[in-house]
Amino acid sequence: MRADLLAGLRMAFFLGARSDSFQGGAGRFGALVALNLLLNLVWSLIFVGPEGGFNLQAVPSAVFGALTMLCAGALIARVLQDSQYTLRIPVAVASIGITVGVLANFFWFAVDREWLPLPQALGPYFSYFVVFGWWSAVTLLAVARLVPWVPRVGLLPVVIFVLVVVVPTYFLPSGRLWEVSMEEGADTEAASRWNAVVTEQALYAQPELLAAELASLQPERPGIDDLYFVGFAPYAAQDVFMKEMLAIEKMLEERFDVAGRSLSLISHPSLVNQVPLASLTSLRRALKAVGERINPEEDIVLLHITTHGSENHKLSVEFWPLKLESIGPAALRAALDDSGIKWRVVVVSACYAGGFIEALKDPHTLVVAAADARSQSFGCGNQFDYTYFSKAFFDEALRTTHSFPDAYNMARDAVLTREKREKIAPSRPQIFEGNAMREKLAKLRARLDAAVPQ
Repeated sequence: MRADLLAGLRMAFFLGARSDSFQGGAGRFGALVALNLLLNLVWSLIFVGPEGGFNLQAVPSAVFGALTMLCAGALIARVLQDSQYTLRIPVAVASIGITVGVLANFFWFAVDREWLPLPQALGPYFSYFVVFGWWSAVTLLAVARLVPWVPRVGLLPVVIFVLVVVVPTYFLPSGRLWEVSMEEGADTEAASRWNAVVTEQALYAQPELLAAELASLQPERPGIDDLYFVGFAPYAAQDVFMKEMLAIEKMLEERFDVAGRSLSLISHPSLVNQVPLASLTSLRRALKAVGERINPEEDIVLLHITTHGSENHKLSVEFWPLKLESIGPAALRAALDDSGIKWRVVVVSACYAGGFIEALKDPHTLVVAAADARSQSFGCGNQFDYTYFSKAFFDEALRTTHSFPDAYNMARDAVLTREKREKIAPSRPQIFEGNAMREKLAKLRARLDAAVPQ
C-alpha cells in the first residue's frame, strides 16, 4: 500500500508514476478504503469536536465512492478485455483520493478558521468546486495514463469513468462520519447552529415575533422630525453581523432618540426565538409598518444593512437550511418605494455595496456604502464585533456627531488608514446625498444636538 500512496501522491500533483504502479489486489483496495474512512473520521472529529457523535447516515455516501470505483474498473476491464483493470483502476483512484482528501481538509480547516480568507463574492461553495475540479482532473488523467490506447475502444474508458465515478461523486459527496449531535436534548453550541431555525418552536415563533416587533413601534410625534431605525442582518453563519446590529441599535437609542421607534431583523441561531429573522419578506413588512406609522413629510427612516455582498450586487440572505432570496438593488428600491417612506437614510455595509447607490438615489435619500461597486469591504470574521466600515461609521464617528455626512467622512478616512496599516486593498466607501435630504438632515442634527450636547 505504501507504493500505491506514493504513486497517488505524485499523480495528485499531475506528475507521472511508474508504469507498474497500482497493481490491483482486493486486499490493497480494501486497505485504501479503510484508510480513507479512518481519515474521514479523524478530520470530522477535528472540525466538529468531541461533543458530536458518529453519523451513521454518512456511511452509505462514504462507501458509495468505493462501489463506483469498483463498477468503473469492472466495466473498463470488460471493454479492454483485460481483467487487471478491474482492481487497478479502483486502487489508483483511491490512492489519489487520499492525497487530495488530506490536502483538501487542511484547506477547508484553514478557511473555516479564517486563516485563509476567501472573497465572499466567490460564494460559499467555491472551495468545494476547487477541490472537486482538482480531484476530477487528476483522476481522469490517471485513468488516461493507465489505460492503453486501443483504436477500437478509443476514449470509452475515460467516458465510463466520468459517467460512473465523477458525475455521481459530484451529486453525492461523502458525508462526515462524525457530526454535530442532533439528538433531542443535546445542548451544545454547535448543535444549536445547525438545528435552531428548523425546530418547531422557532418556525411557529417567527410570525409572532415579527408581529410583536411591528406592533411595538411607537407612532410619530406631530411637529417633530422623528428618526426611525430598521436594522437588517440576514447572514446567519457569522456572528459579527448579529453583534454589530445589536450594538448599533443600542447606540442609536441612546444618542439618536429612536427608542420605541426601532426594530432589527437578525438571522442568527442564538436569536431565533427572540428576534424576527431577516428575509426580503420580513424587510418589506417591516418597512411597510414603519411607513404606516410615520408622517411621511416629517420623519426620517434609517435602514442599516450588514451582510456579505457579491460582484453582481446581490446581498446575501442565508440561514441554512432555509432557502432565502438574495436582494439586489431593484428589489431593495421596490421595498422602500412600496413602504411609502419618503425621507431615507440607507447604509449598506457589504462588499461591492456601491452598486446599490444608483438604484437608491433620489433627492430625499442619503445612501452610504461601505465599498464602491467594484471593491470588497472587510471585517466579517467571527472575531470582530463590527465590520470595518460599521465600526468606523456607527461605533466611532456617530458617537461624536449627529451628522451622517460628517460621520461618513470620518469613517472613510478611518477605514482607509486601517486598510493601509493592514496592507489590504482599499474598499473605497461611497456616499450620495440628495439635495432635499441635505436640509432635512441639518434640521435633525440641530434637534439632536440640542437634546444631547456634543
